[in-house]
Amino acid sequence: MYTAGGPDFSKRSYLVVDDYEGMRSILRNMLTRAGAQRIDFAANGLTALAALDKSSYDVVLCDLYLGAGINGLQVLEEARARELLGPAAVWLIVSSEKTPEMVTGIAEAKPDDYLIKPITESTLITRLGRQILKKQALAAIEQAIRDHEYLKAMRLADARLVYDRPHARELQRILAELSMLTGQTARAQGIFEQILTEREIPWAMLGLAKIHVQEGNPDAARKLLQQLSDGHPTYLEGHDWLARILEQQGEWEAAQDVLQRAVSISPHSPVRQTRLGQVAFKRQDLDTAESALKKAIGLYEHVIRKSPDPYLGLTQVYVERKDTGQALKILEDLASDMKDNDTARLLAKAMEIPVRLCAKEPQVAQAIAAGLAANLREQSHLIPPDIAFVLAGPLIEVGDKNTAAALMSSVVGNNHDHPEYLERAQAVFTQAGLEEEGRQVVQAATRAATEIMNKGVQLSREGKLEEALQMMRQARKRLPYNPRLLLNQAYLLIVAIERRGHDLALELEARDCIDTARRLKPDEKRVGELLAKLELLDSNFDPA
Repeated sequence: MYTAGGPDFSKRSYLVVDDYEGMRSILRNMLTRAGAQRIDFAANGLTALAALDKSSYDVVLCDLYLGAGINGLQVLEEARARELLGPAAVWLIVSSEKTPEMVTGIAEAKPDDYLIKPITESTLITRLGRQILKKQALAAIEQAIRDHEYLKAMRLADARLVYDRPHARELQRILAELSMLTGQTARAQGIFEQILTEREIPWAMLGLAKIHVQEGNPDAARKLLQQLSDGHPTYLEGHDWLARILEQQGEWEAAQDVLQRAVSISPHSPVRQTRLGQVAFKRQDLDTAESALKKAIGLYEHVIRKSPDPYLGLTQVYVERKDTGQALKILEDLASDMKDNDTARLLAKAMEIPVRLCAKEPQVAQAIAAGLAANLREQSHLIPPDIAFVLAGPLIEVGDKNTAAALMSSVVGNNHDHPEYLERAQAVFTQAGLEEEGRQVVQAATRAATEIMNKGVQLSREGKLEEALQMMRQARKRLPYNPRLLLNQAYLLIVAIERRGHDLALELEARDCIDTARRLKPDEKRVGELLAKLELLDSNFDPA
């Protein structure tokens, strides 16, 4: 089946993923009649990933439920994470599932389309053809984005927007998001506001709210996100951002309400269930915390990229309830489920310290602390801040003030410009009757982080760029998650490239600093400005 103006199905490769052989045959026959010649098959998620790893496919038709193991959305997520899909590849979810919560979950995963079984041949070919043409039209832009050539992608999108009216809205979205990514906030804001004068589109509302956050106006962001949450309840990213702002403003009950509303709409996100559990725990709503964190662990069961967060959170819930047996069981599960993750296993063992103290086993806790002390100090930067705070008090209690100080120094050093972290670190020592020692630890860590950055800037101004870079690299080993330090290092690397000419190693180092800083602080404007500056240094990019 070939329609005038449609894509040539014979020139593309296909992967059909379905655990039911009969459905694989049905889809094969439909595609064959449309002209498809190369069609491969997979009966489960792992086989599909192996096929994607071995071959490049233009189209993937994937069932949602694939029997035991990972489901279709998890296959899509892993394929994206491992960059197994080309810029023009089309991914269609084909499933009989049509409950509102599952449809919302599928939409959040953002496949190119979702077809509900039973499907007719005309529906499949029409919808698939439309997506092939769309991905083909935007492939060059997508490739530029994958290559980190954001300014080039914007130039291509601008040029295409002049004549490609069918994809105008998508091109506007790309331009707005790339404008934010490269620090061109005013342009992004203009696009969002123009769209919102025409129609209330969720992604434009969210984008404008992010700009308000970036510009230090959380109240305006909160108002817009509340409007988004109320008017478009299935746009779950809006709930996530609203909850985040409410947390920052100390309105934990309201944040929990927003997250509970989100998981009631779509309960299948382990990340969101974990966040709900963490917020509920802060409010001492232990029943909600336990339920959400248990669900998160269950959802992670067949996910390839697991997180220790729900296990650690649930352990804290059981410690709070003095149910040490359950707490130890969860830590055993963590060590087993993430046995290939050294950091997860270290965290599982370290969390035994507060559990054993709660169980009135101080000698066991002390022995565990002694055995882990060297690793905890050496890997203090890998301990999540919330867990570092949980561990520091028990470490002091078993007599290991030095390891507690190392954990708190790492937290303060990586967050030295966040007063709340400094206050929490001080509180750990104050509660242990070591107020002065705590003050010394906090002040020393704050001073060290500040002096390192100031010294780096000073050396750079004096023309001692190599010394400045060496100092920043050494500092990053101690403080790898300090956004300000990372961006300062990226700036110095960009200066070095400007002086030396194109240097791939320095470019990759700078990009790594910027990407890490962006993950830590996604609303930091300097991230975009440095990304744009880095791209303009590439001699292969013609800004004209």
